[in-house]
Amino acid sequence: MPKSSAAADAAGTPGSPGRATGPVRVVHGPDDFARVQPGDVLVCRFTEPAWTALFGVVAAVVTETGGVLSHAAIVAREHGIPAVLAVPGAMTTLPDGATVTVDGSAGRVTR
Repeated sequence: MPKSSAAADAAGTPGSPGRATGPVRVVHGPDDFARVQPGDVLVCRFTEPAWTALFGVVAAVVTETGGVLSHAAIVAREHGIPAVLAVPGAMTTLPDGATVTVDGSAGRVTR
């Protein structure tokens, strides 16, 4: 799938199917977990087991790294929320608070 460099339309690897729209919440690590609100779109570099509780709160997940067997993809599928992985520069091109739509089936994030 071609990658887009435009901030308004980003491409990555489909990780968990479905569509969801919500505000971006850029999370750098556990110190940011308290900022995550129900319905947010979690945008991060990657996730690991300590992040699992966030998947019960967020509407979707976008990561800068990973693939279909990554922690983020597996846990997103378990929770039935869309995920797009390996989106280059997601943490800088998707501003905190901006409304985005995540299409986990197509691997697209749009503003």
